[in-house]
Amino acid sequence: MSIEQKEPEVQTQTAATQRRYRTLAVVRQEAITRIEKPLEDSVFVWPHLLVREFFSATIVMVMVTLLSIAINAPLRAPANVNVTPNPAKAPWYFLGLQELLHYFPPTTAGVIGPGLVLVALAVLPYVDRNPSRAYADRKIAIVTFTMFVIFWAVITLAGSFFRGPGWLWVWPWQGLYFDL
Repeated sequence: MSIEQKEPEVQTQTAATQRRYRTLAVVRQEAITRIEKPLEDSVFVWPHLLVREFFSATIVMVMVTLLSIAINAPLRAPANVNVTPNPAKAPWYFLGLQELLHYFPPTTAGVIGPGLVLVALAVLPYVDRNPSRAYADRKIAIVTFTMFVIFWAVITLAGSFFRGPGWLWVWPWQGLYFDL
């Protein structure tokens, strides 16, 4: 017995049951817009991307291993608490701060200066409210970050290469007081 031959009550019940399970049947086909993405615009993560990343990581690891075998990088003698090296320098990532401490009092260079830099970097997204991601439209953010990086690079390089015994200014050709 086909559906057309069934009683109308049974047909309505069957249609209601189908309607209950098929919510897309309520929406007209014209309202659904399908955007087909071309296959050439897609990037497959597995296996193509992950295989490339694996081989890249392997190549970098082999290169670093070969460099570490070829280049001798001996450790210094154990630290002696009775002998302080002259000049006593911080690690390279703190040399900019140590250079600021040479010019300003510790409260200014160690607390207020870095604190204001962090506050300025936190406030910058509220000052530059441009939603665009294009470089040409983000001039305030780019100029601010570039000035910060150049300033920090200059004072780090000054603390690295231009400071000798007693933290005095020494030109690199007069003596190199920087250890790699």
